[in-house]
Amino acid sequence: EGLAIRDVISWNALIGGYVQCKQGHEALNCFERMKSERLSPNSVTFMSVLKACSLVADIDKGKQIHNDVMMNNSLLENNLLLGNALVDMYGKCGALSHAQEVFEKLQYRDLDTWNALLTSYIQNKQVNEAFSYFDEMQREGLSPNIVTFVCILKACSSIRALCKGKEIHFSIALREEEFLKDILLSNALIDMYAKCGALDKAQEV
Repeated sequence: EGLAIRDVISWNALIGGYVQCKQGHEALNCFERMKSERLSPNSVTFMSVLKACSLVADIDKGKQIHNDVMMNNSLLENNLLLGNALVDMYGKCGALSHAQEVFEKLQYRDLDTWNALLTSYIQNKQVNEAFSYFDEMQREGLSPNIVTFVCILKACSSIRALCKGKEIHFSIALREEEFLKDILLSNALIDMYAKCGALDKAQEV
């Protein structure tokens, strides 16, 4: 409040700080105040406010921000992180059709894009769709990372898909040694086996 002159960078720092502290409503309020000062948001601003929408599950605000982004087509075309943030926001707000639509329209997709989509389907209990995208991702030549495996193991746990879980475990075992040493991945494997009733395998892991 004490700054005589506030620019986009100042507002981005404040909005990003609120998002980092999980205070989504405050971040969105700052975004509105920034616009009232006739400052144009940039890609950093949009990514932060999309995360804020995810925090408070405000799909209407998220759609408004998406429209703002689309008014500058080159902004989305040239910024994969912004595209990923849109997929993540729609997924966390339960709007899977919108998440998928953004995903399909992205000119470029990286592992974070796929992980955002997988997480969206799993969080919304559409596990079979998540499995399909997991397989499609690999057909396109992308190798799952630890985040991907933790995500898909949670899917296996949720529907007690022991055979699929064993298949994923086998894939993990073929990876670099660091995968097997990761505590989050180990916990996900133990949880999957335990929830599938394979306590001996959980103990082994």
